[in-house]
Amino acid sequence: MSDVPQMKDVLRVALHDEPDFTCTLKQQHCLSQELSKQEIRNRFIDYYQSQGFQMLPRASLLHPSIPMSFVMSAGLAQVEMALSLSPSSLGQQFVLVQDCFRHFDLDKIGYDDSHLSLFEMPGAFMFGVNAKQATIRRMWELATQEFQIDPERLWVSYFAGGEVAGHTLPADQEAYTAWLEVGVASQRLVGLGVADNYWQQSQSLGHVVGQPRKCGPNTELFYDLGAQRSCDANCRPGCSCRRFLEFSNSLFITSEVAEDTGELMPLDTPFTETVIGSERVAVILQNVSSVFETTEYAVLIALVRNHSHASGLPEAMSKESEKVIVDHVKALCFLVADGAPPPGKNGRARIIKLLIRRTIARMRVLEISESVLWPLLIHAVIDQYKLAGSVAQLPAASLSEQIMTYVLSESQRFHATIQRGYKKMAEVFLDTPASNPEKQMVELEKNWGLSFPLMTVWLHNKKIPFSLQKYYSALAEWRSTHIQCP
Repeated sequence: MSDVPQMKDVLRVALHDEPDFTCTLKQQHCLSQELSKQEIRNRFIDYYQSQGFQMLPRASLLHPSIPMSFVMSAGLAQVEMALSLSPSSLGQQFVLVQDCFRHFDLDKIGYDDSHLSLFEMPGAFMFGVNAKQATIRRMWELATQEFQIDPERLWVSYFAGGEVAGHTLPADQEAYTAWLEVGVASQRLVGLGVADNYWQQSQSLGHVVGQPRKCGPNTELFYDLGAQRSCDANCRPGCSCRRFLEFSNSLFITSEVAEDTGELMPLDTPFTETVIGSERVAVILQNVSSVFETTEYAVLIALVRNHSHASGLPEAMSKESEKVIVDHVKALCFLVADGAPPPGKNGRARIIKLLIRRTIARMRVLEISESVLWPLLIHAVIDQYKLAGSVAQLPAASLSEQIMTYVLSESQRFHATIQRGYKKMAEVFLDTPASNPEKQMVELEKNWGLSFPLMTVWLHNKKIPFSLQKYYSALAEWRSTHIQCP
């Protein structure tokens, strides 16, 4: 079980006696060199540079256009920043590799095979030309020639038309035709609506309130993971069964919408953006079923599993917890390396607090010694990215110390919260058994700070049943009456 009182003592030793994971990670790298994330990144860069694209540097995850959160995609914000720093390098085609973090995906981590809160997104950008046909040809060549993905397992979605800001837009026939021309069979071309295949700029993606919002159709490339995942005979991209893994997409940003009038206007300088998810491409090339089974994550998952002492837990809960721990610690390493603030109440500080608390909760679920695993896992992540030559440079000693300082300060507060929450939980469920346990769980979570995984394990150990569906209904009801902060 957790042992926070010992963490300060262990911290002093751990920071000056870093474990050496080099052998394990070098073996991993050598065995899978052709399939590693580094190779995926390099092939993307090399391909687009061979097509005349200029390389731009990675941007910090702390971008001034997103003051309350972190960079969420490889997009226009980074390109504009790079060009402003070097205005002499005027060109029309650019390629970059960007680390991205999405706080709004935290609740998805561990529950499916493809979501990560922090991930790598190589991107290529073209400005001022109608490059739809060339963009689609490059997407296809990259997938089928550079990555040598089986074309028979590739599916495509494109914009089938729909209403945007009161305007009825036609289907993107040009994209449909371009996909046919590169060899995609019509039965694997799926037209989807605005929600899936029409991009609209939001404030969290660099949009300034009062300014027109950029927008345009997009097209996505999917890999078929197999009929065994199918929901029915008509399963295709757009289904929720997760048979189809989206790993690449292109945005064709040709218009903007006036915020005050809703007028849809052509963009003075249209642009095209193509991105891939490196981790999702690794799933395909390494022939595994989850991003957490790729070589990058498998060694970290094994490290967590080797330090778990929980017994009798449902397998799903154990696996969810392993994934959350690995995902969140990696995210902390990258965010703190780029200057993320200490845990606090608002904005970026609140996100750091959430990452630490969610990790601690999952370590408690697995009955892991926090004082042992935190420094081990932090050093493992840092060693891994030094070895891989990641675009994110992580200074090992100072970064380890900074993260552990954040962890120690927040863990002391959170463990006090947990103890108060458990005391209240015993009153609710043992002293006077609750008639509506699901609603009581939500109240304990929101008013007493006791997280859902911790409550679930406590109830499991006490053999007190509850309905997951009723819990989610009670949670939705609570959210409908409360404003959610980023």
